[in-house]
Amino acid sequence: MRPAVKQLVEEAQSGVEAIAAQAQPRTYRNTLGALDQVSETLDYASSVIQHLENVVTSPELRAAWNEVQPLVSEFYSRIPLHAGLWSALQEYSATPDAAALTGVHARFLKKTIDSFRRHGADLDAAGKKRLSEIDVELAIICTKFGQNVLDATARFEYVIDNEQGLAGLPPAAAAAARQAAEARGLPGWRFTLQQPSYLAILTYLDDAAVRERFYRAYNRRAVDENADLLSRILELRREKARLLGFKDFADFALAERMAKNGARALEFLRDLEAKTAAAFLRENEDLEAFRAGRAGERRRLDSWEVAYWAEKQRATEFDFNEEQLRPYFPLQSVLNGLFELVRRLYGIEIVETDGKPVWHQEVRYYDVRDAGGAVLGGFYTDWFPRETKRGGAWMGSFLTGHDVDGLWRHVRQHHAPAEGPSGAAVPS
Repeated sequence: MRPAVKQLVEEAQSGVEAIAAQAQPRTYRNTLGALDQVSETLDYASSVIQHLENVVTSPELRAAWNEVQPLVSEFYSRIPLHAGLWSALQEYSATPDAAALTGVHARFLKKTIDSFRRHGADLDAAGKKRLSEIDVELAIICTKFGQNVLDATARFEYVIDNEQGLAGLPPAAAAAARQAAEARGLPGWRFTLQQPSYLAILTYLDDAAVRERFYRAYNRRAVDENADLLSRILELRREKARLLGFKDFADFALAERMAKNGARALEFLRDLEAKTAAAFLRENEDLEAFRAGRAGERRRLDSWEVAYWAEKQRATEFDFNEEQLRPYFPLQSVLNGLFELVRRLYGIEIVETDGKPVWHQEVRYYDVRDAGGAVLGGFYTDWFPRETKRGGAWMGSFLTGHDVDGLWRHVRQHHAPAEGPSGAAVPS
């Protein structure tokens, strides 16, 4: 893998040099347009490799990605630090052609100039060198941090060997645990720290000692392996922010977001806390009183008790159990409803398609078609957690496109996945 990625990096770097050395008058096409396309092959390759490492990791794939990641990270880090490229962008931004831009092209120019400044384009040579070193090290250790969490999650298992130990669990959770045990050749019911298993234990299992065990295990995943990494991440982020002229990393990270800086974000959180504290305390007291009526004593609830007793309270006071909804929302029915909704709203059809390469047997591919049946695009779905897949929910792009001189052109792009609660990956 390394020779191929190294070649792609070198080709992309040559493209950057060509943009910087452009002798023709600066235009959108030969400057911003060229920059947008300069690393598309590398973007595509690295996004596919990183995606596979996220969803079906293996020792071989992880080792290969860890080997090439510094090359890729260094290239991307150095783009805004390239003096010639920065000069080319500034030169173009001062032209009448740039002043005449409208819509997405005008926004792209503004965002690119702002991003270059924010990521060190105006630093001196020593600052640029140090910033690139920081970015590469951060990429490496943040990846290692996530890999450690994935490994720690996969290592944990808890087997209940008698039906009495399942007291409180819904049948669906018990059936999934039985299937998990059978897949490993184990007797009984196997539970893990994957979200469906973990949440079922914390919410429904009557055995408080087991709930506590799961809660502590989940919240201490990879704590020993990641303690030093976490300290180093914070140290590097602080240094990076100050090198770029920000007070701290919060200000750097929020500069282009609604809050704008860490102080405003903290002010928002404190205001939210002040406005919700009374209701929060009242609900906690109500839950403690409910538990006292069942258990005969009143005390502050431990963290692994809250979800359990809240579910009991909901069932008692509102005659509502979330498990009762399960038969009405099987995955395929939910997808059918979603696809019908987008058909009505946008006039497009979502059609499952066979024959596409997939990374796991659970993965599905869908074509997106217009009313006449022409294929507009497609996407994969990968809904379920597994031990070789990192936790969370995210979407990533393999292949996207945009208009170039009136023609639709595919452009390969890489987008970092956003994390969420469930464990799905939906790259398009």
